[in-house]
Amino acid sequence: MAKIKVKKLLVGMTLSADVCDPNGRFLLGLGCELNEKHIKALNAWGVISVEINDEDLPDDENIIDISPEIYKVIEGQVKARFCHNDMNSPFIKELTAETVQFFLEQLGQ
Repeated sequence: MAKIKVKKLLVGMTLSADVCDPNGRFLLGLGCELNEKHIKALNAWGVISVEINDEDLPDDENIIDISPEIYKVIEGQVKARFCHNDMNSPFIKELTAETVQFFLEQLGQ
């Protein structure tokens, strides 16, 4: 399973996990094969990224190879910045994950 930004989704990709909006409302289920309407709906509901099957990843997708130790350090630093928020909020969870991903991408360049 791979996490991909909604703006990079292609018709025909298959979800490898349920998708909820930033408020936790269920939108699409595991195994759903995406069509154009699904992708537009995800954008409209403010979904930033979804998990898809690995075999659906585009060939040009950059894979970032970061050691688990470095990942944990980055994740800890990001969580420290958001520590005054409700870490159980679906929005904060997504924001934290996207921020970690941003810093990992910066390391991979």
